Amino acid sequence: MFDFVEWSHAMAQFHFLRPWWLIAFFPFIGLLLIKWKSESQVSNWQKKLPNHLRVALTVGENGLKRRLPIVILSIIIALAILVCSGPTWKKQPSPFHQDQTPLVMVLDSGSAMQEKDVAPDRLTRAKQKMEDILAQRSGGLNALIAYAGSAHLAMPLTEDSSVFKPMLEALGPDVMPLAGKDSSLAIPLVEHQLKGSPNAGTILLIKNDVNASSVSAWRQALNKEMPETQLIILAAGNVDAPSDIPLRLDALQQLTSEVNGSVITMSVDDSDVKTIIRRVENHASLNTKNSQPWQDMGYGLLIPIAVLLLLWFRRGWIVQWACAGILINSIALSALLLNSHSAYAVPVKSTAQPEAAQVAASFSFGDKVMQAWLDLWMTRDQQGQWYFNRGNYLKAANHYDDPLHKGVAFYYASQFDAAYKVLNQNHDFNMQLHAASALARGRQYVAARALLSKLVHQQPDNKIAQHNLVIVVAVIKEINEFSKSQSEGMDASQDASHELGSEPQTSDGAETQVTQEALLDDKMTADQLLESDASIDKWFQRVESDPKQFLQSKFSIQYQQQREEK
Repeated sequence: MFDFVEWSHAMAQFHFLRPWWLIAFFPFIGLLLIKWKSESQVSNWQKKLPNHLRVALTVGENGLKRRLPIVILSIIIALAILVCSGPTWKKQPSPFHQDQTPLVMVLDSGSAMQEKDVAPDRLTRAKQKMEDILAQRSGGLNALIAYAGSAHLAMPLTEDSSVFKPMLEALGPDVMPLAGKDSSLAIPLVEHQLKGSPNAGTILLIKNDVNASSVSAWRQALNKEMPETQLIILAAGNVDAPSDIPLRLDALQQLTSEVNGSVITMSVDDSDVKTIIRRVENHASLNTKNSQPWQDMGYGLLIPIAVLLLLWFRRGWIVQWACAGILINSIALSALLLNSHSAYAVPVKSTAQPEAAQVAASFSFGDKVMQAWLDLWMTRDQQGQWYFNRGNYLKAANHYDDPLHKGVAFYYASQFDAAYKVLNQNHDFNMQLHAASALARGRQYVAARALLSKLVHQQPDNKIAQHNLVIVVAVIKEINEFSKSQSEGMDASQDASHELGSEPQTSDGAETQVTQEALLDDKMTADQLLESDASIDKWFQRVESDPKQFLQSKFSIQYQQQREEK
């Protein structure tokens, strides 16, 4: 199904990686006109014959059928020029970063969501859709805001769906401190969650209606304060089913039309969920500013070129046109091979072979023949990409000469130490950033912190480096706190735990879980809970009571504080 919203976003980013190839259209069009004109001319001896005799005595095809080889060849040449020019509209995904695209879900928790025009009711169906989104966004950052007559943060941005789901299930009209239906009250909470994120975020607003004042507030916020944020509305309800509070698609569409958003209606299958996830990912890919190279999308045009070349096996075409067609196709393939692996960085020969690359491999006769064949047609980097695309990452790493591609392959093969050794050879900022990611994935958090601190000092405005540094510092802090809590339970004479210090270390403490007894001993008051989102996120792991009772108390306290501030 054609998605006009995604198409318009892609066209806004459309450009050519090698636009100078488009100059080839000028001589191509000139030669085409000359050839077409020559094919249309009648020879001198034919001009001397009457028209009826010339038609009867001339052997061969006339009209368009005679010029069909020229038409087909022109299409092939035009496609080949486009392939060589490198059309693109999205960037390559980075293997070093998990999906950190923020998605803020804003759920209408008022009485209107209890209508039963969708089974079993709007609120339950909305929760089911949100759980499906969580399940398919593995590693993505998700936040939950509930609103009725007031708006409240139920869950700050987190990757942990196991903590998210209990809070989602607890939401309902009986939890909200004030009845109502004003979605604009959630705007300040949304802005706070998306503030400082290096990736372009998305707001998923789940509701059945919107009034004029809310439209104006959302338009002001999205067009001025959050211009890079996408709004998606999941329409809760069914326009074809009777309801006391009907679904107003026209009002929802009016809002999205003014902020360049989109409305998605609930479906009985997961097509609506897939559409939402696809738009979240595409929006982040198109709008997030990062150092990743643009992805060459011209490869798909090689398929119609190959299909059209099959026509040259027809009798009468080979002698006249095959050489020209094969030459054009060869030029296109050569241009792609020469340019497909040069987008990351200037190739630098590896000076230090990691241990994984030094392992002597025993090659069979078939392997040697295969390698000899590949050497005839592809460079080492192209061979590495060939193995990489087939999931043989370690073999790909051993073939790559380009250090960045080699490091990426080792990273995919979970050889993080080898990846760091390769990436650390070059002092280029992007390679150093990837090297820090390899250290972090290898659980050398202190070394990763030191390298990221250095990179942030070099480029203070680089949001990716800042974001990664915050994560690594948080992991180190969590390990230190856990070590401290463990040491307090031991004999004072045993110096069993200590600060991680400044020496490079590898630690798996981030995966260690505190026992339930330790969590129960550390309680937080309501005032401490409301101090920050970090406190809320921490407390969610320690909550002893029913989530619904917890949210009801929390929202009530927040509502009282909001009234006092006014």
